[in-house]
Amino acid sequence: MKIIFSISIVIVFSLIACQVDKYPVENLPQSQGQTSVIAETTYVQQKPDWDWQGFNMPQAIIIGYEPFIYVADTYNDRIVMLDIAGRVIGYSQYIKRPISLAQDRRLQLLVCASFDTLLAGHIAPTTFGALYRLNLPAVNHTISMATPGRVFFEPADSTRRYTAVATLYNDMYYVARTGPKNALTLIDRDDAILLFSKTDHLITPVTTGFSPDGTGLLSIHYVTSLATLSSGNGVDFIFGQVEVPGGVIPLLKVQWIQLTIQGQTEGYASKYHSIDPTIGITQINKFMQPRGVAVDPSGNLFVVDSGTDSLYRFNTRGIEQYSFGGHHDKYGRNLVEPYGVAFYNYTIFIADRGSNRICRFKLSTDME
Repeated sequence: MKIIFSISIVIVFSLIACQVDKYPVENLPQSQGQTSVIAETTYVQQKPDWDWQGFNMPQAIIIGYEPFIYVADTYNDRIVMLDIAGRVIGYSQYIKRPISLAQDRRLQLLVCASFDTLLAGHIAPTTFGALYRLNLPAVNHTISMATPGRVFFEPADSTRRYTAVATLYNDMYYVARTGPKNALTLIDRDDAILLFSKTDHLITPVTTGFSPDGTGLLSIHYVTSLATLSSGNGVDFIFGQVEVPGGVIPLLKVQWIQLTIQGQTEGYASKYHSIDPTIGITQINKFMQPRGVAVDPSGNLFVVDSGTDSLYRFNTRGIEQYSFGGHHDKYGRNLVEPYGVAFYNYTIFIADRGSNRICRFKLSTDME
């Protein structure tokens, strides 16, 4: 039996059509996924690496629906917009320390970042975590003209940060939150994943039944990354996590969560029935520092781990199919603190934070 925790607020997903955008989503090219057995496939690094754009510790990368590429250039305090060939199209206006990106079907960007403000009675600015939205269609995708609109922060608590964001098929979205206090009330814990409406209203935390002190399935600590299914109408989410400073160390650092319905009760459960050593995702201490997760259209899961400097690929059943990296990869596919990962057209894109570059690895069966 799956472990199920009910939530008090019933989530209703709306399928009402959104306003018409300058780029009709139904006309956008769709990426193609491919599932292959490990013996028949390899990923070949594409050269040159993208490092001429002047990245400074990039921490996230996504492929938009247009498709354009967006990179959270974290320590340059900006988002970089590129075409598929890696040419820079433009830079966003100033956004302090962007660390996670997502795009909804309206082609608007969501950004987890922060901002400084001078509070009354203080002599130095205070930093708050915040969520921003960039309405690219409104400025004909000229990213430098898209004013970052702050859509959510918690003015009563400057210690909280928003570390990951992932959108759903109907433009609702999940946001990961963390903080040092870990409030005891179930509804308001620091470490949580929150559900927002497409109009940026907080609906509810969806991880109220998860354990901030646990180490196994349905534990939640410092969430580093979030992904949702890249096709269909699913509401699954996958998250990577690391230990909260001074807290317990989670043994299962990547979790795949599904919405469950039993009668009138809705809740969230692990996709996997139990800790199973034959399932790569649920192997104890499989990961050290998972910083980025992504799902391709076939349901394959990609994880980049900055602790092992590696990339891992799992199939829909959680079985590890292909991995590479580390410091002694026989093909020289070495990574240095990879933080972000994205997939498009048989190619993996990695934001390699420690080397200030974007690396690309193409499936060999798709190469001539």
